Amino acid sequence: MADSDKSTIDVSLHGEKEKRGFVLFLRENLFVLLILVGVAVGFGIGFGGKYLPNPEVSRLWIQMPGDIYLHLLQLTVLPLIAANLIIVIASIDPREQGRNSLLCLVWILAYNVCGAAIGTALSAVINPGSRMKDSNTSSLTGLTGLEPTTSDVFSNLLLNLFPENIVAMTIFQTATEYEIDNSTGIPVKVRKQVFNHATNMIGVLYTCIFFGLAARVAGERGLQFLNFFRSLADVVLVLIRWFLLLTPVGVCFMIAGSVVKIDNISHTFAELGFFVVTVLAGSLIDIVLSFAIFVVITRRNPFSFFKHTIKASLVAFATTSPIVSIPEMYEGCDRYGIDTKISRIACPLASALKADGPAIFISTAAMFVAQMSLGSVSVGAIAVIWTLTSTVVLAIPHIPSASIVIAITVMSSAGVSTQGASLLYAVDWLLDRVRSMTTVMTSMAVNAYIDADAKRRKRKGREAEDAEDPLESSSFDHDSVV
Repeated sequence: MADSDKSTIDVSLHGEKEKRGFVLFLRENLFVLLILVGVAVGFGIGFGGKYLPNPEVSRLWIQMPGDIYLHLLQLTVLPLIAANLIIVIASIDPREQGRNSLLCLVWILAYNVCGAAIGTALSAVINPGSRMKDSNTSSLTGLTGLEPTTSDVFSNLLLNLFPENIVAMTIFQTATEYEIDNSTGIPVKVRKQVFNHATNMIGVLYTCIFFGLAARVAGERGLQFLNFFRSLADVVLVLIRWFLLLTPVGVCFMIAGSVVKIDNISHTFAELGFFVVTVLAGSLIDIVLSFAIFVVITRRNPFSFFKHTIKASLVAFATTSPIVSIPEMYEGCDRYGIDTKISRIACPLASALKADGPAIFISTAAMFVAQMSLGSVSVGAIAVIWTLTSTVVLAIPHIPSASIVIAITVMSSAGVSTQGASLLYAVDWLLDRVRSMTTVMTSMAVNAYIDADAKRRKRKGREAEDAEDPLESSSFDHDSVV
């Protein structure tokens, strides 16, 4: 009887423990679960919204809550990035953080090259474009021949690195356009330098770095300048925490607004299914590879880190912008224990320059269109596409569907016919989200790599100091024993 009572008590205690564990799980992950629910509901609203009367007005109001949410985030992200970057740059040790910044740039370049290689290799294996070669491609619209060249892309990058107006760089970025001039009766292709309505994020980052360095050199004279930005960072962080509470609702209506615009989603995926599968497979390989590197460098369980990337990745998926998800990246890195001096530099730099997700898409898109028009792509053309993609992704402007514009530039530079490139816009609403999510997840992994390296160097430094001063160590041990 006593044994029976004991077993009953054990079962009840076990059940109570499981119940507490489940409640704790819900409490810790409620926000992420609400975002996932928002994604599912958003797809439902999007598909259902197609059958509403007056489709144009319906689409406008379905998308409105998502647009407002995105505007609120964009309102606060820029001052948060600028303030944190200036503060961190002004307070870092150049010897310590100089190595960390260099490591960050090395990882950025490595991921860009790797992303381009993954997209090119997968496209060569799966061959998505040749599967459409026999379909009716004669009706596909080509391009106008007025697209920017590779030279234009890099000249724009240099001009954006050194903005002439500190206010204008937050609103506009330099770009190149071509137009046909018929004023003389003979059509002439004319190059124009224009300003797109989009934040020049690269210019903002480097301007903040220069101001941070100047504040450090100024010493005491720069303290009031830094105090202003510390106060700005604290105030903006409060605002962002308020706005992020709206994330599940914002995500829901952003997804719904994108889905409701697609007229025939089943037909689109039937035509471009293998292209979509190739990009998704490349993104998955990139993420798995990043977590494999994480295990090698940190010697820790990747799933313990992965859970801290989910929230930022979902925000990137909803907003199609790694830049907008930077506050969530900061929070995820802080929760995992990454040094803020590392994350406040690496997150903005990686979000602006690291483009492994877009590199997978661009190289796959170039291969897809080449296979669609030629059937097979030569080894030389594959090498050119990979090389061009690896370098040109550094200059991707932060505007919607920018990766398609860069993909067209790569095709033109590689001598690939751009006929049929307009097909890519049909699935960009989905793939833009996937590549943004991929970039955010791997960018947070880069923070973990750099943090692990910094902690390892500190540990070795302490061990070296202990080895150089054994007398002090032995006297400490003697005193402890006594």
